[in-house]
Amino acid sequence: MGIEESFKRFVADIVPPSEHSSNPMVYKTVFLKITLLMVLSFIGSFASFLYAVTDFMEEDTAVAVVEFLVGVLLLSTPFIARRYRNVGALSTLAIILFGTVFIVAIFDELPEDKSSLIWLNVLPALSFILKGRRGIYWSVGYLGVHLIFTAIGGKLGVESLFDAYLSYGLITVILYFYAWMSERYREVWESIARTDSLTGLLNRISFEELLNREVERAKRYGEELSLVIFDIDNFKDINDTYGHLFGDKVLKEIARVVSRNVRESDIIARWGGEEFIILLPNTPLDSAISASEKLRRKIELCGFEDGVSVTASFGVAQLYPEDDAIRLVLKADKALYEAKRGGKNKVVNFSGRVNLK
Repeated sequence: MGIEESFKRFVADIVPPSEHSSNPMVYKTVFLKITLLMVLSFIGSFASFLYAVTDFMEEDTAVAVVEFLVGVLLLSTPFIARRYRNVGALSTLAIILFGTVFIVAIFDELPEDKSSLIWLNVLPALSFILKGRRGIYWSVGYLGVHLIFTAIGGKLGVESLFDAYLSYGLITVILYFYAWMSERYREVWESIARTDSLTGLLNRISFEELLNREVERAKRYGEELSLVIFDIDNFKDINDTYGHLFGDKVLKEIARVVSRNVRESDIIARWGGEEFIILLPNTPLDSAISASEKLRRKIELCGFEDGVSVTASFGVAQLYPEDDAIRLVLKADKALYEAKRGGKNKVVNFSGRVNLK
């Protein structure tokens, strides 16, 4: 395995499971953030060791020890993050350590070298890149720490600090709005990745992620869980007779009706084509059947132009200890098939513990 592949695998190992989004752009953002953290950690550790050696040779032992310890911590942060897969903690530690390096470097050079104040402006950039809009707290907090050290040390007057603090404030404001826009774009990416563009419901990929999580949770805590798959009857005939635009209208109306008649805790998605799927947490089979009957009647009462009526067939299944997410879906799908074969516009449940093949 080459160096590049090893590096990518190392970074991928740090990405927490919660950030493995179905949207590759979102995952890539997290991946690049961790990559930046690693590169900064190695650069920062090298700089800290270099400063430590320089200050040690200048017999500034206390400062050299601090810089050496910061360098060791910076060098070890990627490995700590890989062990605990906590990007937030890694970001926090990186900001604190870099802040420490900059504070030491600035005050070690002042008042002889006022150009070292330029390092002040690195912290806002680092904070907003790693923390998003919350970087404002780190940026303001760091400025407060710098002010405290300045007051205690008394190395510079107000006039000398005015330009440095003014540029720091402008950079902080600009980066805050940039971080705000970036987070809004991420919300858009996630929304596009999670929802069906026609109905506004969750799409299949997002539903499968939630289904796996809910199945694991239900089995872990011994809770009841039911699944419903329903299909609009004769939908192909509707499309062929009235056109696909009318068919789209039917799908959107069915999605709206069903969404308004399920519980807030229920999870509904467009499963594909004219099929929809509903996950009902903390729901036994008989309650899921009753809920499906209610939805079947609501759909049957939907009115469309030209006197068109629509019906739907439902398949219902309950999770059993030996089931996994795939098996639960297969059971509901088999029940739906029986509802279609039995005349449509009905609810059929699949409650047996049989071998599904």
